[in-house]
Amino acid sequence: MRVNFRQSLVLCFVVVLSVFALSAQGGRGTPPLSTTPYDLWPADQLSKPGNLGNYGNHTASIQRRDVGAAPETHDGFSHFLMFTSGAGDFIVGGQIVDGPDGKKTVKGGDTHKIVLGEMYHIPINTVHWVKPNPGTSVTYWVTNIFIEKK
Repeated sequence: MRVNFRQSLVLCFVVVLSVFALSAQGGRGTPPLSTTPYDLWPADQLSKPGNLGNYGNHTASIQRRDVGAAPETHDGFSHFLMFTSGAGDFIVGGQIVDGPDGKKTVKGGDTHKIVLGEMYHIPINTVHWVKPNPGTSVTYWVTNIFIEKK
């Protein structure tokens, strides 16, 4: 009886810790739902990577990409993004393919020089790739607009 009690107590403890850890994460890697009446982020915060807020159907964050970051595409949300620091290229469109070195790259698409303050809308399933200049990184404001899957 004592062994079963200890096992039950350990199991209960693990379950409670798991629930606590998952609730602190806000699920799906997003921050907890924001409850503030409005948010204000000072300019210096917009060049530091991190989550800014979760508003249910959309989130806001600052993302950083370093040299070697892979291209991406998303089927559950679209992006609005604005570059806040760094230099390099931004490629939109095309196809994600394996490069000669085995790393993912983009074939086709439109290449734009990164201009701080420029804003892009990236629709669902649109390839995009932030490519910082060698030895640098790029940060950008991103708002993810979640699309309800049917």
